[in-house]
Amino acid sequence: MRDDLTQNFERPLNANPAPSLRYEGEDDRSYIVSRIDGARLTIPKNRSVPQPFIDNPPQPLTPAFRLLVAAFLGLAPAGLGTIVLAPLAILWSLAMVFTRPLSRSDRKRVVAVCAIAAVMLALAIPLSELFLARLSS
Repeated sequence: MRDDLTQNFERPLNANPAPSLRYEGEDDRSYIVSRIDGARLTIPKNRSVPQPFIDNPPQPLTPAFRLLVAAFLGLAPAGLGTIVLAPLAILWSLAMVFTRPLSRSDRKRVVAVCAIAAVMLALAIPLSELFLARLSS
């Protein structure tokens, strides 16, 4: 019984010791192999090739949005950061209107940035006055 099992396992291993195909290379769609007689074969990979990631170009109002976020965070320390950063956000967005051709959606964003920055500036001025009044007394 043991000899039968040994023969069953040894026979496939000893039957063909040399490989019949040799790997040559590959490209996006197929593997390239060659047979013993030198004939080259291409075997398709049968898989989809992922689309490369395309970076979006930077938006012209990204710095204005970053200044707006920083101005919002500047409300916490008595509005002092907002007094500096909100006008910068307004100036940056208005500069984009006059220096670059903007799409309709970007022009709406400019209006939104200016409005939000103006509201934050209106909140920051009384906060700063209260803070400065506390410092002087």
